[in-house]
Amino acid sequence: MLNISENLVARSFNGCEITVSLVPSKKMQNTRDGFTWVEVGKKVLLQSGVEIELNLDGRSFYTGINEMFRFDRKVC
Repeated sequence: MLNISENLVARSFNGCEITVSLVPSKKMQNTRDGFTWVEVGKKVLLQSGVEIELNLDGRSFYTGINEMFRFDRKVC
């Protein structure tokens, strides 16, 4: 499991590299005792403060149209 404050390097196919962090993606779940927050995955936090969902493969994400970045290994 990766630490949330750990910075990761993501690369695009044209050679650009960006430094990002991972943050938990949480959803509200209904229980008998009320509602609780449950972690359901990870999001990518850019240095600008924008949070982006990871793709289903757990290794890549899009910052814009035709701008896909990828990690060297699966992160979640």
